[in-house]
Amino acid sequence: MNNKSDIIEIVEYKHEDIRGLSIPKDVNYLDKFFKGTPCKVTEIKDNKVRAENTSYAGIIQLDKTRIHFSTKVKSNLFYMLSFLKDEEDFRYDPDIIIDIKEGQNFFDILGRLFLNELEEIFEKGFFKKYVRKEDNLSFLKGKMLFNKQLINDIRKTPRFYCSYENLTYDNLENQIVLKATALLIPLIRFNDKVKSDLIRYRYILNEEVSLRNVLPEECNRVQYSKLNEYYEPIIQFSRAVLQYHFIRSAHKGASKGFNFIVNMNKVYEDFITEIVNELVNEDPAFADYVVEAQKRFDSLVKEKGIVTKPDVILRRRNSSKYPLLIDAKYKRKEDNADYYQVIAYALAIKSVKTCLLIYPATEEIDTNRELTIDRESFELKRDIKIYTIKVNLFLDDSLEFKEYISKIKEELRKQL
Repeated sequence: MNNKSDIIEIVEYKHEDIRGLSIPKDVNYLDKFFKGTPCKVTEIKDNKVRAENTSYAGIIQLDKTRIHFSTKVKSNLFYMLSFLKDEEDFRYDPDIIIDIKEGQNFFDILGRLFLNELEEIFEKGFFKKYVRKEDNLSFLKGKMLFNKQLINDIRKTPRFYCSYENLTYDNLENQIVLKATALLIPLIRFNDKVKSDLIRYRYILNEEVSLRNVLPEECNRVQYSKLNEYYEPIIQFSRAVLQYHFIRSAHKGASKGFNFIVNMNKVYEDFITEIVNELVNEDPAFADYVVEAQKRFDSLVKEKGIVTKPDVILRRRNSSKYPLLIDAKYKRKEDNADYYQVIAYALAIKSVKTCLLIYPATEEIDTNRELTIDRESFELKRDIKIYTIKVNLFLDDSLEFKEYISKIKEELRKQL
């Protein structure tokens, strides 16, 4: 789109009144696209539509208008998105292909989410089902196809041309996944770990599944039941990859993406969690510690009815002691709610000595503030310190992925 007036920017927790939308087409599309998210669209007087953002970032292309959901926190968003763990926080429409300057990075995001689903499928087991096959066999199996058997009889070939049901991994579901994996691998631009994991799964699937040309519309032929319903998310991702492949074939070299929005709270949480995990695993200074992410504790009340789940906790290696817990906060909550939350975590985990709250650099937080949970009030045998630190998420647009991640790690290393 060349006309800048067609681009509407909606910042976090703001709304914009938009004219010129195709009503009801655009409104119905936005209603459907936003379903299940806090974002919403409302028709108001004089053919105006009010679109509201919460903590989402993304781009939505409509008939004549493009909506940019932007964040107050400046960040190298597409690099961070390649760490996202849950597709529920990433809403996208593979049927709307859009020009996007970051299109060359778009599939690192999709690759991460695709890989998450592939790992879950691998843990549950790849789906097997009965597939009808026809073959010329040396023994009778299933039903003989007499019309084709006549050829054997005429040629006096000692074979039986049969039709039979074969329980196999080489079914439509796995063929779609394998083809999408193969197409996705060369599209991964900067996240080498995602690429290498996808290559590994491609080899695993190749052992049992035929790699064939799959059309995007074949994804709509998959019939879901209790046996294969866990494949539904990855089939949707596969359709996006297949769709993109055919579009890109017609527009070689173009930077393309899809309509998408993503919850920045979750993006930030997953990004900080993974960066801390990599830092602890790589840095000799943390050799005595192991990262445990999203571990659940139910010891806050006797009835075990309240579960606490810090973003990251560090366990001392070869022990059950957790001296440090970390909570990533994308946006500061009012009335000290963030502090109340980490205090609850610390009381639930008896061995915690230090709590860290990590905010983006743009949040107005006093990083010199040091708090100590009162021993006497909670009958504690130890001091528990609470600190706040900040991390700068936007460094330089020109930085390559590895350099960006390295700088973020170095910043956190100094403060941890």
